[in-house]
Amino acid sequence: MIARAIESGRAEVLRGTVARGSLTPFASILDAPFVGSDFSVLPATSAFGLLARMVRLNAFEPTDLFRLFGIRARRADDLSELMTFSQARHTALARALRLSSVPPTWNLTVWFPFQSSSEILRPEWAFRYCPQCIRSGYHTLLHQLPWINRCPWHGATLINACPCCGSKPPVLADWRFDRNLTCNCGHALLSTNAALKQSVGPPSGAADFIAGYLEWAAIERERVTLVAPEHPTNIASALGDLIPLPRNWARRYGERDSRRHTRVWRAADHAPHPDRKAIKQFDTLRQDRPGFLVVPDQTRGSIAHVAADLALKLPSSSLTEREMNLFLAGIGMGTPKAFQPAQRRFSTTLSTLPPWVVAGQQFLNLACLHPMAYRPIVKLVDIIAPDDRSSFNFHAQATISELNLLIRACGHLLARGYAEGLRAILSRYIPDLYKMRRDAPHLTTPWILVTRDQTRLFSIRVVWIPMDCTQTAAADLLEEAEVANQRRERRHGKSRERLVHNGA
Repeated sequence: MIARAIESGRAEVLRGTVARGSLTPFASILDAPFVGSDFSVLPATSAFGLLARMVRLNAFEPTDLFRLFGIRARRADDLSELMTFSQARHTALARALRLSSVPPTWNLTVWFPFQSSSEILRPEWAFRYCPQCIRSGYHTLLHQLPWINRCPWHGATLINACPCCGSKPPVLADWRFDRNLTCNCGHALLSTNAALKQSVGPPSGAADFIAGYLEWAAIERERVTLVAPEHPTNIASALGDLIPLPRNWARRYGERDSRRHTRVWRAADHAPHPDRKAIKQFDTLRQDRPGFLVVPDQTRGSIAHVAADLALKLPSSSLTEREMNLFLAGIGMGTPKAFQPAQRRFSTTLSTLPPWVVAGQQFLNLACLHPMAYRPIVKLVDIIAPDDRSSFNFHAQATISELNLLIRACGHLLARGYAEGLRAILSRYIPDLYKMRRDAPHLTTPWILVTRDQTRLFSIRVVWIPMDCTQTAAADLLEEAEVANQRRERRHGKSRERLVHNGA
């Protein structure tokens, strides 16, 4: 018998005996050393859910995390986050439970229907649960997925706050004895009696749905890749809108009230012959400070129409006649008869905003675009190139349908980013833009799903998520991004100079 003292003065006895040589400091006692650790009644339970259940049913205290499981945690740590993203803690828990290996369903990426690191969900992590499941001590990572909004077997809406007071769920590694998962308002998410009753069998329907979901996710993960922004925000909202569930699941478990702008492009069997130079031209966007982009021929029309359409919508006396001519030059249109020019001097700054045509080529000033709008284009080109085709030679090796699909999607990303940046910069000179509903200044970030059919590009799905900024701050964000690009360019330039000097 092994006994230990608890601060309350009560002794807790852990049953079982093992040979002295195989003893460890982490409760390696019997195959199921703790009450509530039976996996047969916990289909695809999360590591945190299993730990929270055992803490309640065995009356553990925070100090027992390391004493019994080898899990180090500070009192202020979110235990649900630690037990989701830490492989070392997964290993420690599996070892303490005498498991032969870490359960694969503790790995968050197993639940993703796309290729991406689990870290994509970490910046805005919040414990999310089904109130009925957690009451009996059951939690699965399925409930953490932003594209699942209802518990598939209970039908309850998944929440990430206390249902009584609305505060954050009590998941810190700091709980009172026998009161883990109990909110400060007194509401207990987990019921000891319910957890004991649930031990006779799993939640009805959970095992079957999870098995079907994991099979679907594994198939999708083989062919779908996520292209996320460099500094993502509104992550849960973006992924909830971007990930398409099977139709029968989407209506019941993933339905959400969203008005995000979403576009899907698919490969066409009889696509027009694209310009193979376009991919090389998009390579300009890899530079620290791209400056001007030679716009691919297939995209020139959309870029020119962005500038012209906005110029024609502006209030009267917004642009001088010369400026208006520059905005309309791309579509070959002259100044309208009803046009009233602004009574001011010609602005050199405004003259650099519309695309310029020089020697038969169209040049776009990339200072009009936020890097979050054009960097995904480079990522898109790199990610869709299969392993047996280098991204450098993709333009020469891709099929006509693939290349056409890629240029269409990249061209739309470029045109939308240009439209948003153009409105933001013009708002400093034309405040009336703030009064225009659809054309009011705002910036968005594209989130992209790339789907392959075997090794060939099949479809590209994009959803645009608003950046966290006000209308008046949109132009400031563009200026800050340009300054950051200049610093990056100078820093890399100095690094190159040192390399050349050292080599000499």
